[in-house]
Amino acid sequence: MSATSIIQSNRGKLSSITTVLPAFNEAENIKATLDKVAAFLPTVSDDWEIIVVNDGSVDNTEWIVKGMGKVDPRIKCYNHAMNRGYGAALQTGIFEAQKEHVFFMDSDGQFNIEELPLLIEHIGQYDIVAGYRAKRQDPWHRRFNAWGWNRLVRLVLGVHIVDIDCAFKLFRRSVFDKVLIRSLGAMVNTEMLAQARRFDLRIKELPVTHYARMHGNPTGAKFRVIFKAFRELFKLWWKLRAVCPNQKGILHGRPVVAHQ
Repeated sequence: MSATSIIQSNRGKLSSITTVLPAFNEAENIKATLDKVAAFLPTVSDDWEIIVVNDGSVDNTEWIVKGMGKVDPRIKCYNHAMNRGYGAALQTGIFEAQKEHVFFMDSDGQFNIEELPLLIEHIGQYDIVAGYRAKRQDPWHRRFNAWGWNRLVRLVLGVHIVDIDCAFKLFRRSVFDKVLIRSLGAMVNTEMLAQARRFDLRIKELPVTHYARMHGNPTGAKFRVIFKAFRELFKLWWKLRAVCPNQKGILHGRPVVAHQ
């Protein structure tokens, strides 16, 4: 697909964009995040939608999103009956995306949607534009874990990415004609970018601002999440050996079970 078909040159806007927001128990954050995203997207595209994937929340996340969707039908809510994991939420959101570009970010206010144009500026020349946290606003132990994880991924998979788990990424939707998501948990970013490298897709990295989480508790540093990620890393190493050039991606399969 040419750069001119990716971006409307007359106004410098994307032709269309889906924003995917995975959410698990984000009742304290989701309305503020959706307000900001819905207010900003019209500045980058006239054809947009927001997909919130409510990943088995036990708070009011679902009802807040559905209430906002009644006011603006471009805000859509897909629900997992139980918590399936971050990767499963992304899989559902990407599969349901209807626009030419897919952007995802966390729903907890740790990123600024107004920095999306930094990524858009390069999507005409790249298949994936990935943000990396210029200055992580996380406790020291989470920063240390991330440092070690990035180096382990480089060693095991040979994927050299500055901040592989940064949840601020823009894709051409066509990427998912080939890229699959099998990881239901924390390995999802690693899996996507490792496959992208295998297929020689073009990846651009850019620094973005990171903010401390205002409400709720992150789950990524829990021991069970870390242990599962290590186990999935070595499973992924094995699966990548079988990746073939004609692999069919997410858009040709089925998402995890979800309902609106």
